[in-house]
Amino acid sequence: MNENPYVQIDAADRRILKSLRDLPRATASERAEYASMTRATYRSRLEQLWNSGVIIAHEPQLDLALLGFTVQASVDLEVVQGRLREVQELLANIPNVIEAYSTTGRSDVRCRIAGLTTTHLQKILLEVGESPHIVRTESVVILDSLVAARKVQTLDTVHLK
Repeated sequence: MNENPYVQIDAADRRILKSLRDLPRATASERAEYASMTRATYRSRLEQLWNSGVIIAHEPQLDLALLGFTVQASVDLEVVQGRLREVQELLANIPNVIEAYSTTGRSDVRCRIAGLTTTHLQKILLEVGESPHIVRTESVVILDSLVAARKVQTLDTVHLK
């Protein structure tokens, strides 16, 4: 019995994933050519990546600043012991919370919040901080993105069989 919980991918799978990153608006045929395989092979292997859970979403990347969300903050939350689930529910119901993670260290949760203005951001931070399940918040305004969110690039650090 295989105890390894990870999905094994090979060079062809990497090429497929890179084709999705590099050619997001291309046709399946164009991506298959980019990945150096037939369209049928490409589609079959792409379906396997979806079914295995390696690919979990097909969502466009948005430039929030161009949509009017001119200020973002990284926010650390200290949560009342045993109340993480309630805080998770709170954050999930605030549309301006872009992402949230449970963490180790001084804080229990780190999230990223986007606001239209600093006043709007402050309103969201006050809403979060009013929760009886949050002991303390600490926020840092994000000035600029130095490295955008990326996942496909990490494949280059994995050794193939």
